[in-house]
Amino acid sequence: MPSPGLTSRLARARRSLERLYRLSRLSWEEYSRDEDAQALAERHLQVLLEAILDIAGFIAARRGLTGEPTYRGVMEALVREGLIPDEYEDLALSIPGMRNILVHGYADIRHDLLYEALRSELDKLGDLLLHLYSEAEKLDP
Repeated sequence: MPSPGLTSRLARARRSLERLYRLSRLSWEEYSRDEDAQALAERHLQVLLEAILDIAGFIAARRGLTGEPTYRGVMEALVREGLIPDEYEDLALSIPGMRNILVHGYADIRHDLLYEALRSELDKLGDLLLHLYSEAEKLDP
């Protein structure tokens, strides 16, 4: 049975993913004029990405994987060990940078790109979340 921490991260990420799917159904015109929708998209994408990174960090720690002690290093270690399917490698390696932009404001958020990600990447992000959670369950007695 997974730990309450893993279970709660997954549940929270799934709620955010559901909200992101709702936001993805807005037209570009609606989304681009609605600052509240943009703020919700930023926040829920941040929650989803952080859950993916937290679960990835759990896997790396439990498996004793070494690498740079950063989110990027964790994802690189999981890719190197073949724990992330090939079709998700590029996405997985981009997640730390996306998260940093959302959290730290390293760059202005381009809502045209965020909207496009909502329309095209949510299924992949959801699949990656579930894949990593499944890997984590195997390591969490």
